[in-house]
Parts: sequence; structure tokens; C-alpha cells
Amino acid sequence: MYRLKQHIIHFSLAILLAVLAVANASAQIVIQECDTMTFSVTSRPNIPETHFVWGIYNASPGPTDVLDPATTLDPALYFVDAQYAGSTVEVTGLAPGKYYVRIHVWDEVSCTDNIEMYLMTVLESDLDMEVYADSVCIGDPTNVYIRFAGIGPYTVTYTIGDAVTPSVFNLNGEVVGPEITIPVMEILPEGETTFWVIRVEDGCKAYEYPESERPSTGIVIFPKPAQQPIYIKEEN
Repeated sequence: MYRLKQHIIHFSLAILLAVLAVANASAQIVIQECDTMTFSVTSRPNIPETHFVWGIYNASPGPTDVLDPATTLDPALYFVDAQYAGSTVEVTGLAPGKYYVRIHVWDEVSCTDNIEMYLMTVLESDLDMEVYADSVCIGDPTNVYIRFAGIGPYTVTYTIGDAVTPSVFNLNGEVVGPEITIPVMEILPEGETTFWVIRVEDGCKAYEYPESERPSTGIVIFPKPAQQPIYIKEEN
């Protein structure tokens, strides 16, 4: 018998299809979309690397292995560098959903033949951000700020007011929880002008916002204070 770094169930080859249908909930793994999961066997170092073979199955009534040429999954992507054999492999790039991850290991010396199964849930990536702006007097410089809860880089496509052509702001580098500052270059009229986020792209994917759901903030422009006479107070 061998051990993995994750929760484990042991099965024989004869009941593989039954395993796919009734994977035990205690063997569930949950990762975020675009994350990379490392699977590694931590025991039985005497077993040759070629005797560890991994597979990913669609969680469906008719599961299909990622290594099956008929499937739409690409082993070169989902098994990093297509290394789906060996005591350690990495899995990445799976679309949100549920999958079965299988490892088949056999030991010719001890005459053992085992399969371990995991139920893996890939959660859809979400974007957490806050948009706000300065309120200033007309003619004064103003900025819009976007605070992200994730990790950069970020590319933001936005519009201000009735602008037809969107603008783009790029934040490079893997910055944790960054706040970006977008200078408003044009002179805005008195009152409130809306800043809309149209699209954000991070290190995982692009988030497109329909017109009715665009994150936004109001940029409030106040009139200049009216001029008043200046009085000099005389001391008694």
C-alpha cells in the first residue's frame, strides 16, 4: 500500500467504474480556477516512476479520461508539461466543475496493483474589487481608485462619462491586494460624472461586464467657491 499527501481511498482495478460513480466525499479536493494542484506519492520509493500513472475524468454518467484521444481535454495543458506519469505531477488549467482524479500504481516486486481516486471541484474564479473617486472643485486634478483583493497583474478597460472610446490602464507585477490610481485628465463639468469599468483581465482570465452590471463610481465636481471680500480685523 502507498500513501499520498491528500485524503486517500484504496481500490482495485476491478471496481474502477464503480469508484467513478460513487467517489467518497471524504476524498474531495477543492481548488480555484487557474490554480495548480500538485499530486505526490510520499511512500514506496522503490516503485519505478513509470508505474505511477495519473488520469483526470469528467464527473459525468460516462466519465472520459483526459488521456483518451476522443476527449476535449488536453493533457499537455491539464497535466503540466504533459507529465501524467511519475510519483509527482501537477494539474492546472481545468475549467470550473467537478472531476475525478485517479492514480494507478503497481508494484511487480510485492505483486500489488492499486488505484486511488479523488473527487476534485474546481471553483470559478471571481474578481473582488472596490471602485471610488475623489470629489474636487472644478478645474482641480482628480483620480479614480480601484482596490483589488487578489494578486496582480491587472489590466482595466474603462470609460468616463459619455466617452465612446474606452481607455486602458495596466498594472504589471504580482502585487498582492493592490490599489491602482487612474488620473482623470479631462476637465469634467460641475455635478457628477460616472466612471465605468468595462473589462478587467488578471493573471487568470478576463472578466467582461455587460452594460447593466458594470462596476462604477461617481466623480463629483463642485463649483469654485464664490469670491468674498477680505476683511482685516483691527485690534483694539
